[in-house]
Amino acid sequence: MKLNQDFTMAVETIQFLDKRKSTDFLQAGEVAKALDFSVGYLQKVIQTLSKHGLVECKRGRIGGVRLKNKTITLLELWNVTCGELDMTNPAVPSLKKPLKVFSDAMSKIVICKKS
Repeated sequence: MKLNQDFTMAVETIQFLDKRKSTDFLQAGEVAKALDFSVGYLQKVIQTLSKHGLVECKRGRIGGVRLKNKTITLLELWNVTCGELDMTNPAVPSLKKPLKVFSDAMSKIVICKKS
């Protein structure tokens, strides 16, 4: 199964930032190098995550990206990068139940837990 590149990058980036256990900002270039991502494309993904309140960004020489102090589920990352699932009126009506199961399962998977 091939997943959306933005989704994959978002999951790996959040996990990488979470494992650091530091509240310091980290430049996108350092994250990209560690995860073997294109810096330009990663910056686009980080911008999306920032727009939705999942990470905090700071410009400048000592700027970068860091996690916000919140819990992030796999479903949140899916909705941010792939679009929200329309479970009330799916394009294919027979997908309503499988989409609900998928959504419920994704909402239970915590990628990053902060208090």
